[in-house]
Amino acid sequence: MTRRVALILAAAVSAGALAGCDGVVGARMTFDDTENTKITEVVLSGGASDVMVETDATATGTRIRRVIHGGTDPGPSYQLAGGVLTLNGVCGPDCRVDFVVTAPPGVAVKGELRSGDVSLSGIGAVDLRVSSGDVMVENSTGTVKVRATSGDINVVGGSEVNLEAHSGNLSALDVAGPVTVRASSGDVDLKLNAVTSVTASVSNGDVDLMVPAGDYRLRTVTNSGDQEIVGIRDNPTSKDVLDLRTSSGDLRVIAG
Repeated sequence: MTRRVALILAAAVSAGALAGCDGVVGARMTFDDTENTKITEVVLSGGASDVMVETDATATGTRIRRVIHGGTDPGPSYQLAGGVLTLNGVCGPDCRVDFVVTAPPGVAVKGELRSGDVSLSGIGAVDLRVSSGDVMVENSTGTVKVRATSGDINVVGGSEVNLEAHSGNLSALDVAGPVTVRASSGDVDLKLNAVTSVTASVSNGDVDLMVPAGDYRLRTVTNSGDQEIVGIRDNPTSKDVLDLRTSSGDLRVIAG
């Protein structure tokens, strides 16, 4: 069963601000759906949408809010089958659907997004590819893997992280690792809360790494830029490797 509440939120700033797909600015519609299914996975299927997935341990089902910009009919913008929720954002020409999904903790999120920002909180494993947009992941309980062509990627909390951006900054803060990051043009900011391995490669940008005190096998390469290494106990036999490389940019590593 599906409970749907449709709310028209048309804020007119002039006589021309009317609902529809005719390019008029200022109109949107919101649809709230509750599905009596606890999903295990959210799949993004390549559309142009802002997507937020939040979690609620007390929820008995899955709540899906769709905000339609430039249209009045959400169309088949999501599908639910076998515990998998697929979001596609399809609603017609000059029309866009954004999503806010409330799901059980630990739900996996994967897929692709052509354009839009992604915000995830309290989820499980993440495997995403975004062409244009920023990604924020908080307190994941699984491996986080994100690829972005253009946009920043930020991770807070969690364990294993694997990030890559062609143009954009990367950050992973208060994570247990291991961590692997690669940036063509952008800065990398990493802070670990456990002794583990870190691999960071940047073509054009700075690398800033904070790790707990411990023994590490240190490998650093800086072709054009300054290096600052503070408090690292370099142990060539350690299983925890800090492999840090920047072609053009500064490199700073601090332990403590």
